[in-house]
Amino acid sequence: MRFRLNIALAVAAALLAASAPFASGQVVRFETTVGDFDMVLNPTNDPRLQAHVDNMLDYVTNDRYRASWINRAAENFVLQMGGFYSHTRRVPMTIESTRAVGTFPPVPGEPAATISGLSNTIGTVSLALPGDGMGGTNQDAGTSSFFINLTSNAFLDADFTVFAAIPDMTTINRIMGLMQTDLTAVPGFGAGAGNLGFSDVPLEDSGFQVFVKRTFVINDAMAVARALSGIESVMAASIAGGANGTPASLPLRSAIAVPEPASILLLLAGRGLTLAPRRRRR
Repeated sequence: MRFRLNIALAVAAALLAASAPFASGQVVRFETTVGDFDMVLNPTNDPRLQAHVDNMLDYVTNDRYRASWINRAAENFVLQMGGFYSHTRRVPMTIESTRAVGTFPPVPGEPAATISGLSNTIGTVSLALPGDGMGGTNQDAGTSSFFINLTSNAFLDADFTVFAAIPDMTTINRIMGLMQTDLTAVPGFGAGAGNLGFSDVPLEDSGFQVFVKRTFVINDAMAVARALSGIESVMAASIAGGANGTPASLPLRSAIAVPEPASILLLLAGRGLTLAPRRRRR
């Protein structure tokens, strides 16, 4: 009886995956030191996002994210990762002991504002971007670093490409609940004040950084179907956010509010002192 039930569930899952309006059929899993989360690529199945899908798959299948650490947990904004790694679980004492993830050629941008059904709303994923040197954003310079939206950030739609969605935010919320440290405030670390890549670094209770242990493409039909089903509410909110446009009450943030690490990785010398973690307000 149990065997027949499992077959019925598998068939139902396959039918759901085939009929889901946002089905892309490609899901990747990130295993971190505090839990796992899945990412559905190209949730609207838009051919214009294929380059971004291929870009993420390149980093995942080539194991580029292994040992990378989650470097930015900006409350009520974004959780950012995919830019840095180090050879120790402890927080690096100086910026010189931080290394950038090896990157592939940048991806031409497809800003969310130009793609129907996508917006930088809670649970959606976009590539981080550097500034263009003239006060704007280089839309065509995204590489490995990406961010997960924690709220409605529709004001980012004009520049940033939404290419994925998170079906279950449990692990993301767990990371956001961790204590943090502001490395820019540590004398001798070497990151200047205002360096957003090192201002909100989440730490486990042990004091270790939050690491990505491994990433891989999910091939199990049931798991893929669950992920596709899980993004239905995320995409409904994204459609609504995109339709509403940039709320007039929200000021436009700096173009480097979600920076690509290459624009902020400064090779400065110095000796690190004791870190001063802070506990996030509950």
